Amino acid sequence: MKVYLDNAASTPVDPRVSEAMAPFVNNFYGNPSSIHSFGKQLKVVLEEAREIASAFIGCKPKEIFFTSGGTEANNSAIKGLAFACFDHLSSKNHIITNSIEHPAVTDTVNYMQKFGFEITVIKPEKNGRVDPELIKKALKPSTLLVTMMHANNELGTINDIEKTGEICRENGVWFHSDTVQSIGKTELNVKNAGLHFATCSAHKIYGPKGTGFLYVSEETKIDKYIHGGGQERNMRGGTENIAGIAGLMAAILILKNEMSADIRNYKSINKYLSDKLLEVYGSNVIFNSPADRCLDNILNISFNHEKLNVAEGMLPLQLDIKGVSVSGGSACASGSLKPSSVLLETGINTKTALSSIRVSSGRHTTKDEIDYFIKSVSEIVTKKLPY
Repeated sequence: MKVYLDNAASTPVDPRVSEAMAPFVNNFYGNPSSIHSFGKQLKVVLEEAREIASAFIGCKPKEIFFTSGGTEANNSAIKGLAFACFDHLSSKNHIITNSIEHPAVTDTVNYMQKFGFEITVIKPEKNGRVDPELIKKALKPSTLLVTMMHANNELGTINDIEKTGEICRENGVWFHSDTVQSIGKTELNVKNAGLHFATCSAHKIYGPKGTGFLYVSEETKIDKYIHGGGQERNMRGGTENIAGIAGLMAAILILKNEMSADIRNYKSINKYLSDKLLEVYGSNVIFNSPADRCLDNILNISFNHEKLNVAEGMLPLQLDIKGVSVSGGSACASGSLKPSSVLLETGINTKTALSSIRVSSGRHTTKDEIDYFIKSVSEIVTKKLPY
């Protein structure tokens, strides 16, 4: 049996999305920037997708820019704002972030130090949440940007972006949020949240890889990230990926009708999974994801290494052999295992972090699949025999 429980990393493409993409792979091959009929018909699709994406997150079509995904969108927002404000670098050179952002944000923010930007990194609470009051205390007259993800990709923790957005508005600071994990898993209205930037990646919402979008509020001036063409209203050079954008449009339309059902299934599966783990392991299973204000499709767990046989960092590989795909809480670098920095930042010790896994359910995850996962784990993680 094959069980896929790594939907936070990437979701399968919904068959209806594949069907929507097919004509633009096989039949409609024009360039949307061309003035002839082959290009014009694709330009119509492009703008229709922009309208659908903007309506879904509560903004205007002209505030949506299509990208290759979340990483490019995050880079475009952070670098684009910073470079657009270069003339004011002496007065606006401060960026606030936190220590458990996705590398697409962390690496980009750190890179900006080469250009004279000062970075303040806030530590999260034990539940992985970033306290908006700490952001408020970190503000300076020189603060240009606050960047804080909506939901953490490893823990599922949902941050209070509405409160943070309010703080940023009151202090004249731009606010960027990596919303790649949260879109489609919880409600998001970018205007209500006070966001100036938000990002989306299609392959997190049952669409194709290599496609996404960046929301940029109309009052925000940014420099273009990719030069070389006038596409996307002269903000991103390069011919648009129409097949991918058509897939993204289909994925969003499906979410519009089925998001509530998706969330109900996530909740049901998550509760069933939690109950089964407690039934088998009791207090020896550790729930790293918070019990409240957390995405319903993500459950990060560890096992008590003092009472259970757990090979540090090996559980995802051991489960893979049994046909179960999950994400690990460790990474291998230069032959040595390193625990998740996200878990360490929330106060989890190294051994516990090394025994952690992230289980992320999807639209079609079943209780039978969870049963097989529990069975597989119980064959690997066993009680230590008393001496």
